[in-house]
Amino acid sequence: MLGNVAVWKPADSQVYSASVIMEIFEEAGLPPGVINLIYVDGPTAGDVIFNHPDFAGIHFTGSTGVFQRIWKTIGENIARYKSYPRIVGETGGKDFVMVHASADPKAVAVGLGRGAFEFQGQKCSAASRAYVPKSLWKR
Repeated sequence: MLGNVAVWKPADSQVYSASVIMEIFEEAGLPPGVINLIYVDGPTAGDVIFNHPDFAGIHFTGSTGVFQRIWKTIGENIARYKSYPRIVGETGGKDFVMVHASADPKAVAVGLGRGAFEFQGQKCSAASRAYVPKSLWKR
């Protein structure tokens, strides 16, 4: 997390998988408090997060309407923050894929194709860009 702590608020339909991922992170040695998984509805979390002077940024994946409300709230509260927050909104079926240097290039190609075009790309996890190591790019 590049020296920062993070609050992770998964969608209501994704809490079980988020919990399993956190268990894996912790078992792998992630120190306590680096990622703080919370189970609360979005508006309740937003009331706390977006009113705090230390709010520094958000990476949001979800609906365009919700992200527009988040953006508006941040704008209305900008004077209370210690710095300008960094804001990323993955909306309208956008997502990214990180490819590890040890990945099988053929499997990556298949996964990217499926990730981008399954369900005609109409899903929050539709892959719209990929970060591929230089060592794999030609393959």
